[in-house]
Amino acid sequence: MKFLKQLWTKILNIGVTNDLKEKDAKFIRLTNALSIIVGVWLFSIIPSLLPYYPSSQYIIFNSIFFPVLWLFVLYFNYKGWYTFAKLFFLYTAMLCVVFNSLQAGRESDNHLFLLLISIMAFYTFPPKQLHYITRVSISALILFISVELYLTNKGPIIQAPPEFFQLGRLITLVALCILVYIVTLFNYKTLHKAQDLLELEHQKSESLLLNILPASIADRLKSKNEIIADKSSEATILFADIVDFTVLSQTMEPEKIVSILNEIFSEFDTIVQNHNLEKIKTIGDAYMVASGIPEAREDHCEAVALCALDMLSSIENGITQDSKPFKIRIGIHTGPVVAGVIGKSKFIYDLWGDSVNTASRMESHGAEGKIHVSKEVYQKLKSNFTFETKREIQVKGKGIMETYFLVKKN
Repeated sequence: MKFLKQLWTKILNIGVTNDLKEKDAKFIRLTNALSIIVGVWLFSIIPSLLPYYPSSQYIIFNSIFFPVLWLFVLYFNYKGWYTFAKLFFLYTAMLCVVFNSLQAGRESDNHLFLLLISIMAFYTFPPKQLHYITRVSISALILFISVELYLTNKGPIIQAPPEFFQLGRLITLVALCILVYIVTLFNYKTLHKAQDLLELEHQKSESLLLNILPASIADRLKSKNEIIADKSSEATILFADIVDFTVLSQTMEPEKIVSILNEIFSEFDTIVQNHNLEKIKTIGDAYMVASGIPEAREDHCEAVALCALDMLSSIENGITQDSKPFKIRIGIHTGPVVAGVIGKSKFIYDLWGDSVNTASRMESHGAEGKIHVSKEVYQKLKSNFTFETKREIQVKGKGIMETYFLVKKN
């Protein structure tokens, strides 16, 4: 059974090359399958026709000649003559049906196969070859009507007892049922395979979109064609920057630089997800996180503080052996922000406002291995977190600011 299955698979894939798209390959497989199945079926009815020899001699001849002729369909597909292979098979199949119908007469119903061939044209050609579908389908219908009209007034060529024609009708009906089932099964499998692939691609697209945008923003972007811009009266922003990364990276290979950044930021991604925060973006060797936007939450400041402590701890413990020499500065500020999606290609979800600038200043005016926070953050967290003594510093664009270093959670 395994050998037969492998052989059948090889036959089906004759002419299917690696550069062919699946949507084109399926039509080649169906043509190969039909040429073999119909040929084997015709050949298999010969034993039932032998008792009526010599009356059945021409139908027996057709049952040998056409199956052999249809082996050329495999050769044409092998040579890459895909359209010719389809046309060759369908038109020779029409010829076979007409010959047998004239031999066996109207009572055998053999000419009903012409209706099936008219339908099969829609399955054997891709939609882009509609002109071929139309020609084959109409040709089969014209032949059916012509044979029907001819046989209405003319009897069969074969002179045989009634049971011969009854047998012919039975064979025709059984074959029609089998072929309709095969074509329907092919269409069913193809349709559901296409649906599964479409669903898989949809899931990939959804996953990629959610890697770029928060879920609620992605839903809004898909449902409405509008500018997405929100204002939050209170959100918390974190900036983390790798200290002296530019200097350290000058002695490294490009692949090594990217690898280390990927290791560090991947760990930060995990921490951010664990605290249910929003990663906004990376800017070179800087990492930006926010909470309270796009969805408001009461503990936005505390959640970011806990995230910062985890990020600092992960760097101090060494995410990997290569990342151990690196240290980070972290800055946090709480305040109003505006958030939205900008751009048509490679769009991003970003934040703007004085609060974003202040958080950035907290990071740049901070210290290696410490979490530098503004007075607003200190006021929100002082009852549950430990801070170093306040400091007053000159901040560009802000003047004198009261700031603190976050140490730990109480």
